[in-house]
Amino acid sequence: MAFITRYWKSRKFEVLARCCVLIFCGAFLAPVHAASISYKAVAIGEENGWIVLDLLQNYQLSDIMEEALENGVPLTFETEVVIDPEDASFWRSALRKKKIQRQLRFHPLAEEYEVLDADTGTRRRFATRDAALLALGDLKEKKIIPARALKKGVFYLVKVQTAHDIGALPLPLRPRAYLSPGWHLSSKVYEWRLQP
Repeated sequence: MAFITRYWKSRKFEVLARCCVLIFCGAFLAPVHAASISYKAVAIGEENGWIVLDLLQNYQLSDIMEEALENGVPLTFETEVVIDPEDASFWRSALRKKKIQRQLRFHPLAEEYEVLDADTGTRRRFATRDAALLALGDLKEKKIIPARALKKGVFYLVKVQTAHDIGALPLPLRPRAYLSPGWHLSSKVYEWRLQP
């Protein structure tokens, strides 16, 4: 018993314990840090009576998402845009909440990647995954709200966030995906002020 007590308090055990914790944490955190959605450019303005959004994002998929994609599993991403007066109360619902869905899939037989814009129904095909990911992150002239709905001289808060939609995965994959960090991919919230 005295030996166990001395070993437990020894420096060797402390070093061993720290190594085990680092290995344990590294095994679970490494795949998550490799995957990301980041913003390269964001612009919002008025065009033809509408407030429109231009967005350029960079996608880095996790290993598990890449593997699923290569096996024909479609990946759906949803960009949520929220516009509200800056002084709006907490309990009030947003003035405008718009969801923009896009889907990335690989066709193994044709060896082509496809990006589907759910808003317009437009399908674009690409020979490489990198080209498809670039197209996935390039949103142009997305109509958010009629300009007449915004009052002149009032500041509005605009928030944009993109996330992988796990609920759009094939049903057999969903339970495991909800529990696995490798499937939970989202951007930070991009936020700025708008005055029409």
